[in-house]
Amino acid sequence: MMVIQTAFVLLAFAANSLLCRWALREYNFDPENFTMIRLVSGAVVLSLLLWFQNARAATHNRVSIKAPRFWFLGLGLFVYAAAFSMAYVSLDTGVGAFVLFATVQIGLQLVNIWRGEHPGRWQVAGMLVSISGLALLLLPGSAVYSWWAVLLMVVSAVGWTSFVVLGQGSSTPLADVQAAFVAASILSMLLLPFAAVAELLDWQPLLLAILSGAVASGVGYFGWYQVLPWLGIHRAAQVQLLVPGLAVLMGALVLSEHLTLLMLLAMAMIVAGVLIAIRARQATA
Repeated sequence: MMVIQTAFVLLAFAANSLLCRWALREYNFDPENFTMIRLVSGAVVLSLLLWFQNARAATHNRVSIKAPRFWFLGLGLFVYAAAFSMAYVSLDTGVGAFVLFATVQIGLQLVNIWRGEHPGRWQVAGMLVSISGLALLLLPGSAVYSWWAVLLMVVSAVGWTSFVVLGQGSSTPLADVQAAFVAASILSMLLLPFAAVAELLDWQPLLLAILSGAVASGVGYFGWYQVLPWLGIHRAAQVQLLVPGLAVLMGALVLSEHLTLLMLLAMAMIVAGVLIAIRARQATA
């Protein structure tokens, strides 16, 4: 059962990239609208799931709206979601997923170094291989047409990294994620002046945005915290390597996105570099 649930979670994570790119490319949906709908629908589903969990366990796990933690978590998630949507106006599904994935992994390594952890030579080697793969992915002629979009995806990765770092060691991860979505939903109202409200009448991209928020994000994150104790931290980090690869496959199958040998080589280097770093850290833990 846990294997099936883990597979669903990984597919849900990869589907976020597909659903966003699908709505923006095929229907010219506004990225601000996608961000707001994704965050609000995710907040609704996670609030219901948290209420149900608390009711079953007779607990009251929640983060107060007055707590600074509530707004810091929300800000990290909002930056991630907003920049993510804007980047996918120009980036293909797989390319965007790998830029996000590589930048997050490099960012987490840098946070550990800043905290005083001294990486071993294999961890450093792994990080350098990932950086080289990312550089290769972004070379001229590699099908990345917008450096502005790449920069936005890097900003998105910074937002997600801050969200992960702030949530590390949480005793109530579902409550923290639900609080982050609620706070991010409130912050997303800042995008209203830039949103094309008339587009909300177009049900097809609207449905894609709701699926991204309610299923791929809301149910996906809930499922992730259910399987995390079973997977363990190191195995969880390793299985996440499948997410950008799944996004590439989804983009190719659903949106007929083109893959080159150079892109595949670069993506393989990113995954190999992260795997080397994870293995090295596991060996020294």
